[in-house]
Amino acid sequence: MGNQPPFRPDELLTPPMQGTVFVHFLQREKTRKYSAAPPFLHALIRGELSIEQLRIWVQDLYPYWNEGLVFSTGAVYIKTNDEPSRTQMLRRMVELEGTEVVNDLTGATTPAYEELWLRFGEGIGVSREEVLEWQQFTRTYFSMRTLMTYSRYWDWTWLDGIATWYAADLYWREYYGAVRQALVDRYGVAPDALEFFDVLLADLATHLPWEEEALAYWACTTERQLTAARAFRERLDIEYQLLVALNEARTAERLPFQVPA
Repeated sequence: MGNQPPFRPDELLTPPMQGTVFVHFLQREKTRKYSAAPPFLHALIRGELSIEQLRIWVQDLYPYWNEGLVFSTGAVYIKTNDEPSRTQMLRRMVELEGTEVVNDLTGATTPAYEELWLRFGEGIGVSREEVLEWQQFTRTYFSMRTLMTYSRYWDWTWLDGIATWYAADLYWREYYGAVRQALVDRYGVAPDALEFFDVLLADLATHLPWEEEALAYWACTTERQLTAARAFRERLDIEYQLLVALNEARTAERLPFQVPA
């Protein structure tokens, strides 16, 4: 990723796909590129992790839910000049930050994702202090920073950004329901500690339709489709890379390198 060469003339001469055909193409690309869950999630779903490994997962991914996802979402939002898309993006940002921020207007009380993640951690025995003091694995850190950088600058246009959100939402929909069920069935986590997963899955169910609509409408040229598809694949790469160090921590004799304090 990064410093991508321009598309070749023969690539640009290919006629664009019809909008819904392009959306279905992206769905097939996800399966083609990654036909299975990341090894860490695969092990989690099969009940092969220890509680301590689950706790490290909570600690290492907290900066992603607290900072990486919020920053990258806002970075795409500020580049967007299509008002209907901006409205949907703003709604997504409110959900990330917690719908409780608009309690005075809507009566909503759902906390931010990062708060729900902390509560999940407490439900499996890791304190907030332990989460906040954790030194993130360097592989996770740089994966998160790649997402933030690509979203902020011109590696991704705002339409590419929507494609990356679509990739993440498809990824979460495919695996996080199974993760939630495994946490209950295989690890004995109390359902009331799993609100994070309930909220995430409910939110993405409302995101996917408008993302598909925007991609079908705006990715109307060959070049837009090529760049959006590339960004879609890159976001999948990032989501999988976020869990590489965690899988190494599970299988190696010592923890991977961590960001210095």
